[in-house]
Amino acid sequence: MLSRASVRSFSSSASSAYKVAVLGAAGGIGQPLSLLLKLNHKVTDLSLYDLRLGAGVATDISHIPTNSTVKGYGPENEGLATALKGADVVVIPAGVPRKPGMTRDDLFNTNASIVRDLAKAVAENSPDAAVCIISNPVNSTVPIMS
Repeated sequence: MLSRASVRSFSSSASSAYKVAVLGAAGGIGQPLSLLLKLNHKVTDLSLYDLRLGAGVATDISHIPTNSTVKGYGPENEGLATALKGADVVVIPAGVPRKPGMTRDDLFNTNASIVRDLAKAVAENSPDAAVCIISNPVNSTVPIMS
């Protein structure tokens, strides 16, 4: 009888194919992150969402010759819900960066509402997805997601 590890390593099923949604894909972290995800052979479907320029980033990244498909979404026509449908992994770099003179409380007050709204959308559209939060302050935005 084959061990569980043996079966896993010889499997040719789609279990290593992932749909990844990046929420905040047009930002300073979202763009290079999306590029790296496009290069990952396990990512077969990449959904890029942003309030603005999500479709443009997706168009740029789609020119990279890999087997994954890339689609960009914006806030119009329920783009967030569509981007999240069926996602296995959701990465959230969305939020504002800390500006000079801005306290951690100021940063939290801005980014907390962004993460809260995205958390609700993830719960409604891809409740089984693994979620990775990059929005600062991370020690305060992760509990919002949970």
